[in-house]
Amino acid sequence: MARRYSEEEMAFLRSIAPGRYSDEITKMFNERFRAQKSRTAIRSVLYKNGIRSGVSGPRSQYAEEHINYLRKLAAKGLPNPEITRRFNERFRLAKTENSIQILRCKYKIKTRSGGRFNKGSTPWNKGLKGWVAPGAERTWFKKGNRPQTWMPVGTERVRTPHKGRTTAGDYIDVKVSEPNKWKLKHHLVWEAHWGPIPKGHAVIFGDGDNRNFDPENLICVSRKQLAMLNLRGLIKNHADLTRVGVMIADLSAQVNARKKNLEGGLSTDDSHAAGLGETPQEVVDVPGDSQTRGSR
Repeated sequence: MARRYSEEEMAFLRSIAPGRYSDEITKMFNERFRAQKSRTAIRSVLYKNGIRSGVSGPRSQYAEEHINYLRKLAAKGLPNPEITRRFNERFRLAKTENSIQILRCKYKIKTRSGGRFNKGSTPWNKGLKGWVAPGAERTWFKKGNRPQTWMPVGTERVRTPHKGRTTAGDYIDVKVSEPNKWKLKHHLVWEAHWGPIPKGHAVIFGDGDNRNFDPENLICVSRKQLAMLNLRGLIKNHADLTRVGVMIADLSAQVNARKKNLEGGLSTDDSHAAGLGETPQEVVDVPGDSQTRGSR
């Protein structure tokens, strides 16, 4: 049968409970009545009899003495590692730098040392500019050294796609000069037969096969034409069909422009005057061949 508490004991608990934690109340009760009550037992009797201490939250493991000592150390401008070391030595603890940092932040204890160099301080590496550790020269690259990945001019390689992309890869690159300059092979073939590639243009494979480097299979198109070709699926499996697709792309672009201008209130004559109804010009001509190599 559970022991009942006397009126004297209950009165004592009511008198000491306010503002104290249960472990402190338990200690005072056992000392006063020479008892051996556990903290759980005291908490239970307090709860059953409606005795409240008014203290909320866990009890802080740091006393006022600890906090005042931290303030004293911080006022000296010491860095956190040194504050931690001295704090542990003073109170014989093993607190980490992070725990002391958190404690200082909680009580808004700031130190003048913010990890910066103080004015007039001498850096540790003063006078060491150009210094080399003895023996380090043995590991230096020698003049004329070639890395293991070096390849001679004229080497061909397969271009890998950019990270996160499945296209824009699988083309052939050719090394054109040292130390590491590469160029697309079909660009080189086009330039060798038809001249420079105009700015803002691309060279495509007429039959869709990026291993067919026949000059007749290469078609130079503007970026706008290329976008329309891809959008409408006009790049076919034969170069002549793709060239027809270029013409369809140009015609489609002009039709769209004419519709846009008419919707905007321009008359047919106005659109001609603005140059919107003109047929796109052929910018790349190949002597001896009437077929367009590149339409703009």
